[in-house]
Amino acid sequence: MRDIVGISFKEYKPVRIPLLDSKDKHCHFIGEARTREAFYIPKENINCPLARFYLGIEKSDLKELSSILVTWNDAVSREVGMNYLKTAIIIEHPKNYIVYFSYPEYDLKPDIIVKVGDSEETQILLQRFSSLTGKRVNASLSGIGAACGEYTAYPYVTGKINVSVGCYGSRPRVNLKEEELFLACPYNSEMRQIILERF
Repeated sequence: MRDIVGISFKEYKPVRIPLLDSKDKHCHFIGEARTREAFYIPKENINCPLARFYLGIEKSDLKELSSILVTWNDAVSREVGMNYLKTAIIIEHPKNYIVYFSYPEYDLKPDIIVKVGDSEETQILLQRFSSLTGKRVNASLSGIGAACGEYTAYPYVTGKINVSVGCYGSRPRVNLKEEELFLACPYNSEMRQIILERF
């Protein structure tokens, strides 16, 4: 199973990349990219309400979405759910198509690179990044909406690296082992080269 996935957002339908004509969660499609050929989907094929919120696919009713968080046990009350949603970093102007692929196996330029690794691998990558740049990684994580929020929308919008422990949805759908977590970075981050040099 591949441990680096590229995610690319496209305004126009990609050429020479097959369409995966199914509807599912964003985390499911990331998991698919770890085991199959590159593919793309129209953004409307994302059917998880939290992912649709984070990826900017629809203007979400925050009261309704906070109620969903309560039913998922991701918030103890609607008020707490609202507080969580109001602090979210979301994609404001999404493009029409999303491409998922193993990186750098395919000659495609990702907007976001997601590295799956255990805590030791991740520590080594973070230490290398800091030792080369003098910068720290100030992570934003919650254990909720991990694939869509923490390691897609957050690095895409902020241009910053993020670390995520995943969530109840993304860990099984991305086929994470118990000891694994996520490290995500934008394409133009110094971390991209560090990941490629090590692996």
